[in-house]
Amino acid sequence: MNDDITITIDLAKNVFQVAVFNRSGNVLFNNVLNEKRMCKLIEKYPNARIYMEACGSSHYWGRYFQKREHFVGLLPAQIVAGFRMGNKSDKNDALAIYEASKSKNEQIHLVPILTLEQQDISMMHTYREGCKKQRNQIASRIRGIGLEYGVKFPLGINKLCEQINDVLEDGENELTVKGRELIDQLYSELKQVMKLFVQATKDIEVLAKENDACKRLTTVPGIAWLGASMMFAKFGNASHFKRGRDGSACLGLVPAHTGTGGTVRILGITKRGDTYLRSILVNGARAVVIHSKEKTDKLSCWIRDLLARKSFNTVVVAVANKMVRMATALLKSGEEYRQAVAQ
Repeated sequence: MNDDITITIDLAKNVFQVAVFNRSGNVLFNNVLNEKRMCKLIEKYPNARIYMEACGSSHYWGRYFQKREHFVGLLPAQIVAGFRMGNKSDKNDALAIYEASKSKNEQIHLVPILTLEQQDISMMHTYREGCKKQRNQIASRIRGIGLEYGVKFPLGINKLCEQINDVLEDGENELTVKGRELIDQLYSELKQVMKLFVQATKDIEVLAKENDACKRLTTVPGIAWLGASMMFAKFGNASHFKRGRDGSACLGLVPAHTGTGGTVRILGITKRGDTYLRSILVNGARAVVIHSKEKTDKLSCWIRDLLARKSFNTVVVAVANKMVRMATALLKSGEEYRQAVAQ
């Protein structure tokens, strides 16, 4: 790499704030460019070090510059914000990215650039969550309209769908013709969104079953195709983690602590990182804990011993932590999960 030149880019949709620094840290250029002029400018500095915030389109540009033999580093946006001096502006953001890239703090880690395969899986999960959110919004809208006419729909999508036809055909309630038409129209939208949600889930499973890493991850207790695919999309080969604990810390499954004057107090988990993936893993861990009563493997024995001393939810989070550690080790080593037998 050409250590003489460092380039920082504050990404946007149409214009980009590009700053160029020499080895001494002096600013050679810091101005707004469009996409074409930015690419031409960077061509003048072969094998440069390029840093950007991990945000929208950053993975695309990361792959673009890597193909042109540049070193690319993606920095977490919340880390960069701590290095900004003065008011927030594109120019100050580009300077803050440079300061963050030169920091000696060992707690600052670069965000790995996603491959196209990881990007596909990640976007499918985003689309599936969007369908889920839209489904819940339409269901809540139906319940709200029903309450205005004194009709109470039950909680739960399946129960709502079972009851909605009976309500529309009931001539004794106060639903007007217009109210029935509106609820029927929303119900049609709900069924369409539910089909899209189910199809998105199937498409994710198909992508996961074609991936060797996802297949190995599903052998870990509590990790199914959804969790395995999202973990692969998030971690890749996990080469950026030194140890399994770094993976669980990335997802906020390690204890937080606060302290001053030599007194340290342990709190709950940090809840940092990807909330969506953490929720999938915690739900998987809950299933592992529930079904560990009759099993004799080492993990189940450890869970039962922990349940005797800790609350159920605490044990669930501890199991999720262990799941992520094991999954990170599998991604790093390329090996398959081997179930330990209790001694």
